[in-house]
Formats: sequence, C-alpha cells, structure tokens
Amino acid sequence: SLFATASRSHSCPTRRRPAASMVAEPVPMVFKTGSSAGKVKQGKITNEDVLRREVPWSAFKEKGIISKDELELMYQLVEIVQSKSVAAQAALIEMRSAEHAQLFKALLTGVNKDEVVMYILSLLDELLKQKPTLASLFHAALYESGGAIDVFEPMLKLLSRQHLFILEKATVVLAKLLSWDHYIPPAPNPNLEAALARKLRSFAAWAVALLKNVDPQDGFDQPRVVHVLGGVQQLVSSAPGRIAFVEADGLPLLLGLMSGGHYGTHSAVQLLYVVMVVVWSISYTPECASKLGHAAGLVPKLVDILKSVQKEKVVRVTCAALRNLVGVGSCSSDMIGAGVMKALLHLQQRKWADEDVKEDVDYLVEALEGSLKSMSSWDVYAKEVASGRLEWSPSHRSDHFWKDNYKAFEQNDGETLKQLVGCLASPDPTTLAVACHDVGELIKVHPEGRRLVAPYQAKAHAMKLLKHEDPEVQKYALTCVQRLMVINWEYLNSGS
Repeated sequence: SLFATASRSHSCPTRRRPAASMVAEPVPMVFKTGSSAGKVKQGKITNEDVLRREVPWSAFKEKGIISKDELELMYQLVEIVQSKSVAAQAALIEMRSAEHAQLFKALLTGVNKDEVVMYILSLLDELLKQKPTLASLFHAALYESGGAIDVFEPMLKLLSRQHLFILEKATVVLAKLLSWDHYIPPAPNPNLEAALARKLRSFAAWAVALLKNVDPQDGFDQPRVVHVLGGVQQLVSSAPGRIAFVEADGLPLLLGLMSGGHYGTHSAVQLLYVVMVVVWSISYTPECASKLGHAAGLVPKLVDILKSVQKEKVVRVTCAALRNLVGVGSCSSDMIGAGVMKALLHLQQRKWADEDVKEDVDYLVEALEGSLKSMSSWDVYAKEVASGRLEWSPSHRSDHFWKDNYKAFEQNDGETLKQLVGCLASPDPTTLAVACHDVGELIKVHPEGRRLVAPYQAKAHAMKLLKHEDPEVQKYALTCVQRLMVINWEYLNSGS
C-alpha cells in the first residue's frame, strides 16, 4: 500500500512494538474513466494497469540506450514480476544484481517518455513490494561499481516531474531505497557513504519543503500531498531516515500539520492520522525522540489530540507515541502539565476494539502517576502554563497555592509570568478565562503584581477580552481589568 509499515528493527527495549493495525491505511484515489490519462487525472492508476501495457523495449536497444543482454534481462524481469514470482526468483535476480541495477539506471537516464517511465517505476515498486530485501541490490551495485551504477540520482530528478503517477511512484520507491539500512558494504567507502547521506538529506528536504504550504483542513484532498506523505512515512521507517527528516526541520512541519483545528472532515482526520504515524515512527530513535520532546508545543499538542479527537485509530497511534516519550527529557512532566491525566482517566472508561489502546492508556497512567508524585504544585502549574492550554485544575482556585507560590513568578526572568500573559491571546475560551483569573489572582496576592505584568501588555489583552463572545471570559476579564487598574488596598492596609 501507499503507506507502508514503519520498520520495527530499531525499537527501544522499553518501548512496545505497535501492532500492524497501527500502520496508516492506504487511501485509494478513485477513477472513473477508462483511459490512462483520465485515471491519472482523476486519481488512481495501479501498477497492474501500467504493467499490462506493451512497451517496445527493442527500440531502446536499437537506439543504444540498453544492450542486447540488458534487453533479454528486461524481458525476463517483466515476466517474473507479472507472474508474481519475485520472491521465488529473488536468488536469480540477486545473482545479477549489478546488471539489473545498470539496466534501471540506463533506462531512467536515457528514456524520458511518461508511459515508459511509469512502467519502469511500477516494475521497481512491484519488485520491492514482493521482495523488500531487493533494495540491497541497488546499494550493492553502487558500492561494487565505485559509484558508477547509481540509480538514486536519476530517481531524485524525477521528483520535479508534474505527472502525478510518476511523482507518486518515484517518491515511494526512492523512499524505500534510501531508507533501506540493512545493506553492509564489503569494505568501508566514506565517499559513497557521504554521497548516499546527501541523497537522503536531499529527499527529506524536498519532502519537507513541499509539505510546508499544506492546509491541514484540506491537505489530504491533494494527491501530491498524499504521495509525499507516503514517502515520508516510508522514509522514517529507518533510523537514518528519521534523522534526515528531523534535520530537514521536519518537526515544526509535523506540529503545523497536527494543528488543523476541529478535524471536522474525514480528510482532516486522515491527514492527522498519517502525521501521527510519522511522529510515532520518529519516536523510536532516541536521538529523534529527544528532539521531539524539545520541539516547542509538540507534547502539549499530542495531549490536546487525545482530548479532542475521538477516532480510535488516531487515539491508538497518539498513545503509542506518548508511550515512547515517557521518560524522555521533560516529556513526562510536559504531559502532566498539559492535562494528560484527566484525558487518560476518561480514556480508561471507553471500550476499545483494539486491546493495544487499553494497554497503552494503562501504562501511561501508571508511569505518569509516578512522575506526578515527584512534582510540586508549582511544577505542575508551570508546565500547564508552558503548554499554552489552561483548564480549571485545583491550583487555579486554591488560595493556598497563590499564597505559597506568588514569588515563583519572578523566577527564570519571569518566564512563567510571560507565558501566562501570552495565554490571554489564546483562541480557546477556557484558556482565556483561566488566564484572566490567574493574572487577577497574582495581582491580588503579589505586592508588585501590577508592575510585574505591565511589560507584557496584560492590561491591553484583558481589555480586549471584555467584549469576548464567551460570558465566562467576559466575567474573568472584568475582574482582571479591575485589579489591574485599582491600587492593592489589602497591601496598603497591611503596610499601615
């Protein structure tokens, strides 16, 4: 399928390997016309459609693009693929690995006609589907020829083609080949290793650049986006691919694609699901999991998805990603601060078709309860404010909390205070109401509260909220504004 299973060979001992059901489901693109052009334009043309065509391979021999031996090799290869006997004939193919790789290089370099390129890519895709280990063939040819037999380079050039089927197949086949990390060269070759790493980085950078302008609300309705996300999912199935994607600045991109708003359409939910599968895959490499944990706003966003999205497959893969992040840097406390415990306790009450969901939810509850015991009330509060999403948790309305912790707002150059005032610009009404309440409480108990919030324009933000459509926001904004504008009489009285 377009969205292949992420590799499970790089799992961490403490991380459960998710079931195959967690793999993103293929999204068929329906076509209604009989012609190939119509099928491509309207969505779906399969490998089988393409491989049923007759291609005049002998014409390419006559033009000097391939040799007589390569022509015979192509006829043999076509017969093997069409008979679905690649797995049975794999040894025969591998015995002539360099010749097969050179054949594909010659055709991809020497032929430009869309129909023929489509056939070549379909053939490659079927080879790798029926026998994934044949990816080693192309790595072996590159190393054994000293870099002369390079199939990767002409395939990278195909990524600039406008033909949707060529783009789809070039993306997924190239991702399969570049992410393949099971080939061990007979002798180290730093130059070729560096060249392959550059190709991997180029592919990752291309994918990230193309996806940056995607609107999360309708992105999955665009075939080009579907194809590229399929390639990204394949890319992050291996540790080198994950590292390349992260280094290409892919994490902010994923956060943007997750921030699709209400997920009110099937397309938006499907996009979120595929993005979450990519996040989950990335979390299997410790180096990348650490960067996931440090990506601003990413962990709170995962928690927000748990709270707001009901679709079981999205919940399943989100829980699996969070499970992999437990104990990574500050991720556990970030989850707690974002309100994950309340969400998990709610999820424990639901019935699940997939037992893995319950297992992950139970694991998260147990693991995070241990983390929660080691956190002070201020630690939990500061993490919640840092998440940018506030709820009416006990600390907000506790007089003891404010009396015990008002001085803590001055720590770290007032970072938590700055974040709290920043919450006054949130699109979420509950966050706005709680933030107005908290700013008001700080001014009430802190002798210098008004002076501390002044540099962050707290009064201007609160004044705007007096006209907010939500009555609760208006109520707490009014109290906040009153305290911002009135002298702290309690403090004066205590001083006298």
